[in-house]
Amino acid sequence: MKAVRLKGFGGIENLKLEEVETPKISFDEVLVRVKACGVCYHDLLNRSGKIPRTRLPIILGHEIAGEVAEVGSHVKDFSPGDRVTTIQRVLCGSCTYCRTGRESLCREGPGFFGEEIDGGYAEYIKIKTSSLCKIPNEISFEEASILACAIGTSLHAFKTRAKISLGDQVVITGAGGGVGLHAVQVAKLCGGRVLAITSSKEKIDKIWEAGADEVIYSPDLQFTKEVKALTNGRGADVVAEIVGSASFESSLRCLAPSGKLVFLGNVITAPVLVNPGLVILKEIELIGSYAVTREELAEVIDLVKQRKIRSIVSHILPLEKAPEAHQLLQDRKTVGRLVLSI
Repeated sequence: MKAVRLKGFGGIENLKLEEVETPKISFDEVLVRVKACGVCYHDLLNRSGKIPRTRLPIILGHEIAGEVAEVGSHVKDFSPGDRVTTIQRVLCGSCTYCRTGRESLCREGPGFFGEEIDGGYAEYIKIKTSSLCKIPNEISFEEASILACAIGTSLHAFKTRAKISLGDQVVITGAGGGVGLHAVQVAKLCGGRVLAITSSKEKIDKIWEAGADEVIYSPDLQFTKEVKALTNGRGADVVAEIVGSASFESSLRCLAPSGKLVFLGNVITAPVLVNPGLVILKEIELIGSYAVTREELAEVIDLVKQRKIRSIVSHILPLEKAPEAHQLLQDRKTVGRLVLSI
């Protein structure tokens, strides 16, 4: 099969289109003919060597949709021809986290696509059924590929972890990115009033279209005063931190007393400084949020099918253009998610 493999950490030139062996499935696995694979900023971090778990050589890509081509002898719930999408990793199915509904934290399974195990920049991929969800005909493969990461990540962060409620003031950093535009929609669906932060003037119109109540253009990411002004001096109930260290201080300081700072992205991987006094005096909660569960992905699929959330795909490129896709994302030329069609 054809696949784009990462041969070494560093620049885009390390992504190579190659002929490799088609995966052989086991009794409990499914072979999926990949139709579309999203390109996430996480992939750029993998390529750059910023994520220690990433092994070489590796086929990148954790946003996968396609058609079942073959099933193992013990597989009962899926058949050849089924249209499917995946969560971001292959689970063990038996650890404490898998058994208690926190399967995104599973570390006993084979691992995360495009890091420990080969991902979706390829014509075929093998997957255990515990990582798969069926998708209806109403959702295209390109839309379906980004449901887990671009939308499910936000649903997990807002509904499961931060528990946004009706009327909450919700700040979203990096609101014009692939996760950010979907986070705006999910936060609105949860009942929040969304204050969207962007450092890119070119993305403002798309953020309004996504449903933001307020858009704050902040090229230096110093937005605390603007948030306080728009919340009558009180601050935000929830801040969704997608950018990382560059916006962290403003995110922390714009929180209202008892506010929640939920981390669901880390584009800039530098460490941050936290003033414990500020956290203590305002009883702030710092919340981590990672990936999505299969139950949550099923909910996302239903929401997109009903068109309560739009799956926003900005560019569709063929597999061999994966290096170009990385360049577009690196140069911040995308508004929404970029997808490889395979």
